[in-house]
Amino acid sequence: MDLRRIRYFLAVARTLNFSQAARELKVSQPALSKAIQTLEDELGGPLLRREGRLTHLTPLGERMRGSLQEIEDAAHRAEHLASRIANAESTKIRIAVMCTIDPGTVGRCLAQFQQKHQNLGIELLDFTAASIQDALLEGQVDVAIIGSPVEAVPRLRTIELFQEDMVVSCGPQNRLAARDSIPLKMMTEHPYVDRLRCEFRDMVLSIVDKHDLNLNVIASSEREDWIKSLLAQDHGVSIMPASSAASAGLSAVPLQDQQLLRSVYLAIPSGREDHTAVQALTKYAKAYSWNSGGTRI
Repeated sequence: MDLRRIRYFLAVARTLNFSQAARELKVSQPALSKAIQTLEDELGGPLLRREGRLTHLTPLGERMRGSLQEIEDAAHRAEHLASRIANAESTKIRIAVMCTIDPGTVGRCLAQFQQKHQNLGIELLDFTAASIQDALLEGQVDVAIIGSPVEAVPRLRTIELFQEDMVVSCGPQNRLAARDSIPLKMMTEHPYVDRLRCEFRDMVLSIVDKHDLNLNVIASSEREDWIKSLLAQDHGVSIMPASSAASAGLSAVPLQDQQLLRSVYLAIPSGREDHTAVQALTKYAKAYSWNSGGTRI
């Protein structure tokens, strides 16, 4: 059923005058009459009766007027809601941040970005390495900030933001904190706190196994804040990104003869690259000086 014809009928039903309704609708009287006739054919009977210059609603017209008014009102509400949603989407960007990435590092960039785009809202969402790709491809988020290793997916474009070392992290009071580097064997002899959501976890386990060693795991967690709290209490050591260790006031010591380096990327799914907010964030993130703590290049 054509909403335009419904609107035409309701205008005539309100004015009871084809000439006046045609003027209000800015259409010709023949076009108005034809639209009403088509609607009557669809509904199976006359809605209006014209007697000279007088126009009356038929019993069918009286009965249908309320129902057709509800349809038009519902259409207006849907249009209004769609407009509100579209406007909200154009002024907000949903960003998935891999849970192993230091909030301080990302937060400084986003805070400065928003200072320059004050009308743009930011929604930060926490995802694991296993779930963040699906969130991007299924449209749950607009962009993501993820750590390597990154799986090559044709529908995702990635932009490298910065690189950082994966280091042995421990509390400042730990005796390993004063060392310039730590041999792998020495690390395995200390209590180890296992970061279960670390994207490098399998790689670390593989390196340890390759050297015929075993981690002395005394605690494990999916929560980065709990891991950092345990390390701060000198409850073992763990391998984590250097920025995460620094933000928690932990000591960061490189592994000896084992350089672990991760890249952090901005990932953008196909179909979102033309989004105005995504374009603004991409441009800012690419120019941002990540290693200097917030100074724009």
